[in-house]
Amino acid sequence: MHSTLEKLVSLARDRTPAGRTVLFDRVAGLLLESEEELPAGATALIDQILTGLLHEVEADVRKKLACRIAMLDSAPRELIRALAADEIEIAEPILVQSPVLSTTDLLEVIDARSPAHREAVARRAKVPEEVVSALVRLKEPQVLRSLLSNAGASIPRNIFNDLVAIAEGMEQIRMPLVSRDEMPKDLAYQMFWYVSAAMRQSILKRFPIAPRELDVIMAELVAERGAKRVRSFPPQPAWTSGEVQALVAKVRSGDVEGFTKGLSAVTGVDPATARRIVRDAGGEPLAVACKAMGADRVQFTSIVVQVDRLVSGAARPPAFLADVARTYDSVTAQAAKAMLKVWSLHSAPQAA
Repeated sequence: MHSTLEKLVSLARDRTPAGRTVLFDRVAGLLLESEEELPAGATALIDQILTGLLHEVEADVRKKLACRIAMLDSAPRELIRALAADEIEIAEPILVQSPVLSTTDLLEVIDARSPAHREAVARRAKVPEEVVSALVRLKEPQVLRSLLSNAGASIPRNIFNDLVAIAEGMEQIRMPLVSRDEMPKDLAYQMFWYVSAAMRQSILKRFPIAPRELDVIMAELVAERGAKRVRSFPPQPAWTSGEVQALVAKVRSGDVEGFTKGLSAVTGVDPATARRIVRDAGGEPLAVACKAMGADRVQFTSIVVQVDRLVSGAARPPAFLADVARTYDSVTAQAAKAMLKVWSLHSAPQAA
């Protein structure tokens, strides 16, 4: 070791780029030796030397070192921090793999570096909630895709709320979002309003809500918003065939507004949600409402065809009805009632 130190002192006198590179490589070599062979305090000294030399050597030299020490638990902290803030080709293995980086370190990289750096952070084996929150706040599509595809990312309910809002204007993250195992079911139903027909079918299959789960959803919303800001849902109405037939008569007469008000009264959804159901271009929410209130196949067909003609202004091809009918056929009455309740629970509170 004494002879090695003498050689390093000699190399330190060489200020040429080649000399700096040789010195960097030799000191890095010491770092990668077993810890028992290093004198006490040597790691701190090596950290200081390598960090000081870091930007005096070529990028490929820095990249080689980053790849070699990325997974080392004992890697010098300041050197790791410096490499994490380097060009992305150098920083990537450190950002993805290094156990030395703290949450604070990661937050500093997120704030100061590029989207590529943030995407690398999103691929870490474990991404804590604070880091997840910082990444989501910046709303970068590729970063969010990587984050949502990472099972090691810890995503709390409030961040899922933010992601559902972001996904309305960012189609790229919708599929990875609904693919998360811990995606709250009621928030998946909020996505129902703006996703494709195929994704609506996926949501229906992946996120069935049992009646007992509604109390849990209500409790979560009360905790988030406060009791006064969560719309209460009336007791389960005893829907009758006569009420459903009255709705059919309304829509057959061309009274869309009367049908909408009747839908709200019969199902218990708030007027805004009823309007949203009726005006939805895809027709699936109306199929859910029809199944929930017990409309038979003939009544369902009549309601969908007439509402679509009145709202869109023209009759659409038979394929449209076939697509909507898939939702009517695939959802159970119990699941449809749960969906209506969830939509109502999420609706804006009515003015006093």
